[in-house]
Amino acid sequence: MSSSDVCHTYAQTGECRYGSRCKYAHVEGVDLKDSNNGTKRSQTSTQTPLDEFFAKYPEFDYNSSASASMEFYRMCKKFCWDREDDERQCAHNDFKDALVQQFNHIYGTNADDLASWRILCQIVHVSPVPDTLKSCREAVKKTHVNIVDLIDTKMTGEPVTVFVSELKLSEYTKQTGKFFPRDNAYAGGLLSYLLRRILSPRQEVASRKKTQSRRTKRH
Repeated sequence: MSSSDVCHTYAQTGECRYGSRCKYAHVEGVDLKDSNNGTKRSQTSTQTPLDEFFAKYPEFDYNSSASASMEFYRMCKKFCWDREDDERQCAHNDFKDALVQQFNHIYGTNADDLASWRILCQIVHVSPVPDTLKSCREAVKKTHVNIVDLIDTKMTGEPVTVFVSELKLSEYTKQTGKFFPRDNAYAGGLLSYLLRRILSPRQEVASRKKTQSRRTKRH
């Protein structure tokens, strides 16, 4: 049996949320070989959550220096996964968990940790970096950044773009496909200050114009 016919999730963990509905074979004890060097990737204590996620798919040549989302889409293309494929959906759910855990790994989860807030302020170009917890929170809440970019910058070295509005951030996210899970069991308190309404962004400019129009009519 070809390894491409095997459910990678079941082979690695012994479990698959799709059970008998999974179109891939559930085989225990399968040694999935790396397509490049024929050896199984070793997992070490230094691996990040994203490293551990992609290590479940040893046939995929994961580039840890590239954008996490772009690597996931590239992996889907390699395995010829359509959006409706059960294994793709299972992998996507695990990937979303890994993204949240990666954020926690980099920035922490404690919303009362001033050091974490100051690091975050530096990344999103807040200058000067505030000295108090309250000021840091207020500064970050005013920014509009893609959270996947916040994760990617540690791997790619690319600076994080700060958008002028939630609408512009939404347009960028939809264009690049860099969606971050809004509701996740692994999300910490720090993360909640960065979440924005990507699918239904506030129409800030339009709202102001309507308000001004109403005021003009009243006068």
